[in-house]
Amino acid sequence: MKKSTKKSIIYKIIGISAACAVISGTAVTALGYGPLGESFRKFFGIDKTTEEIIDQGHYAEIGQEQSDGAFKVKLVSVTGDEMNPKLFFDVTVNDETLAANNDTLRLFAYILDEDNYRNHLEDYGMWDGVGTKDPEIGDLYHVCMNGASAFMVNQQEVIAAVKQIQFENDPEREQYEYAVNMEYRFKVPEIALKESCQAYYEDITISSGELNYDLMYGDFGAYESMLTFNYDFLGTSLAGGVTNYDDVSEQFDAYWHDFAKDFILTVDGTDYAPQELGYSYCVNDSDAIGAGRCSTWLSFPGIDYANAELITLTAGGQTYTLKDGKEEEYV
Repeated sequence: MKKSTKKSIIYKIIGISAACAVISGTAVTALGYGPLGESFRKFFGIDKTTEEIIDQGHYAEIGQEQSDGAFKVKLVSVTGDEMNPKLFFDVTVNDETLAANNDTLRLFAYILDEDNYRNHLEDYGMWDGVGTKDPEIGDLYHVCMNGASAFMVNQQEVIAAVKQIQFENDPEREQYEYAVNMEYRFKVPEIALKESCQAYYEDITISSGELNYDLMYGDFGAYESMLTFNYDFLGTSLAGGVTNYDDVSEQFDAYWHDFAKDFILTVDGTDYAPQELGYSYCVNDSDAIGAGRCSTWLSFPGIDYANAELITLTAGGQTYTLKDGKEEEYV
């Protein structure tokens, strides 16, 4: 699995080794639409952002179901925004003892397109989501899982391949991890994901004194606002003559975290502190980044970019204007 945490290329991934008996199946069906908000509030009410997105009509019911005798897994629906898509699964555990001893479970799945799933699976890790037990049905769990924004794109076909179900307590078998192989195929309809905004920037360079970080673009969604920066590492005093970035990546990431932790995003007078500090992505054959350059990021809470009047970033003792006026174009 390639090591990368640059979210605009490969979102955070978790690799867990599968074990035990493998079961398989493939489901393909058409999409339909139906009520979801009430069900979501019941099982995932703490996530107010997703609740609001569903209430705005951004979801699509899928309704694909597979069973192998031990588990029945239904891909219920998809929702979220273009930066952070969500998938909802229902999992039925047919082992009464296993269900009785676990209030939660964890579901693991690859979320990819056809080519990457068939030919480049080793380059990716699985997404995971925690399932909570239905209070009225003792063997049923409801799972909300983040999806891959790189592949869950409007009108594009996606494969959600469930590969593992994990439990904390397994008193009879002491197995804990159950390998499955259930593939779900669907096209993401345009209505399912709320639109996010992307803005590109030129001539905004934030200097730390040691490094110059060029702001390349910002992604602004309902869940988070992410700013992506490029910088040179070759020839810098921080690199100390090292030309292989992997040998100094931890040093550069620590430096970025210390510098960026005090950045402030201000939207129409409201200040936001960083929500997450990213890690660098550095390759020698990337046209988007450039040889000898790296890319890093940080995120803030989600904002309404389209309706904001003034957005600024305060960083390194300076204030930079990211948007001034509603009329600005965005992608």
